[in-house]
Amino acid sequence: MRRGLGYRLLACVLCLLAAPALAETSEAPAGAAAQPQPYQLVRTLQSLQNQAALGNKAAHAAQRGLLREIEAPLANADPAAWSDPRNTRAAVLYVLSGGQPGILDQLLKQGEPAGLPQGLALGALAYVMGDSDKARALLLPLDPASLADALGGQLALVQANLIARTDQKRALTLLDQARLLAPGTLVEEAALRRAIFIAGEISDLDRLEKATSQYLRRFDNSVYAESFRQSFAAALVRFDVGRDPAKFPQLVATLRAFDEGQQRAVFLIVARDALIRGRFEQARRAANEAAKLSGSDQEATSRAALYGAASRIAGDRDEAALGALKAIDAARLPAADKPILETALRVATRIVDWPVATTQTPQENAAPPSFDTGQKPLVAAAERGLDEAENLLKVKPKGEKAR
Repeated sequence: MRRGLGYRLLACVLCLLAAPALAETSEAPAGAAAQPQPYQLVRTLQSLQNQAALGNKAAHAAQRGLLREIEAPLANADPAAWSDPRNTRAAVLYVLSGGQPGILDQLLKQGEPAGLPQGLALGALAYVMGDSDKARALLLPLDPASLADALGGQLALVQANLIARTDQKRALTLLDQARLLAPGTLVEEAALRRAIFIAGEISDLDRLEKATSQYLRRFDNSVYAESFRQSFAAALVRFDVGRDPAKFPQLVATLRAFDEGQQRAVFLIVARDALIRGRFEQARRAANEAAKLSGSDQEATSRAALYGAASRIAGDRDEAALGALKAIDAARLPAADKPILETALRVATRIVDWPVATTQTPQENAAPPSFDTGQKPLVAAAERGLDEAENLLKVKPKGEKAR
């Protein structure tokens, strides 16, 4: 029953996409024309995934089911089918695309799969099974450009992931190669998203700007675009303008590639994340930029005001920050931000209301003359409050996704 459902689903998907695989049925081995070949099944899966990268939500939903449904046809394929290199390449692609690894394990028990470079199948299996050391030993020596179809791009993407923590510059080169070998596909889309992350890791602002421009030009409608924006914002937070204010104008210029709504969303993410990380100057600047773009969006306006005021708590000695916090309507904030407002109000109240002593009794271990000892209670209270804020912000309200 399940196998029949799988074939019906596959037939529907093939018809909807008008997959070229149907035109190649005549190339299948004799006696196998009654059912699709493994490479045809995987090509259909790739078509769905590539459509998702271009923004087709229905394709994104369908590919999850197709991954499950083609597992049995692949496992039960005629043994003669695996003499065709197109099918062995498809098996590797299937596993690297999120499919079950059992098919590769099954093939490897019969020896090195036909038509594949030595170590590719075993390395791919090690990669999806989490054995990174073995995967690096087997996969890194291989040349992605020597592989046909989409497999070269997929291999370059995997190689980049394997060295992303140890050799970021080479990883970026491999991501460029993945894009060149598989243009317009989910591989290219994923490579650009990964490049954003690595550029942030190594503080390469020029590379970040380039990858952002390429992504927005080619995959702005991708179903993974929100994930891209989150990664992009997280990368921006790494450029601490509190230590290097000259960087901020370039960050703003980079964001001009987004429309105003997207710019606002990213600035708010940057401001919130910078606030939580204690990068108050960056949080203040990002919040100010978000406020300029908020327009009539009351929630965005309230969030920008919250992040901006909270970031000024440690620096303002008057009641400006406290007054700004008190003016915020908590009802206009998302649930995840209400604890920030509550904690910021407590900290700001302590700072503004704490009495400052005008005289001090000399003590044996007195602080240096340049240190205002009257501020010690204030500083201690602020530090306790900010520590409390950080602890609160680390606890995600129920239902909130991690940022």
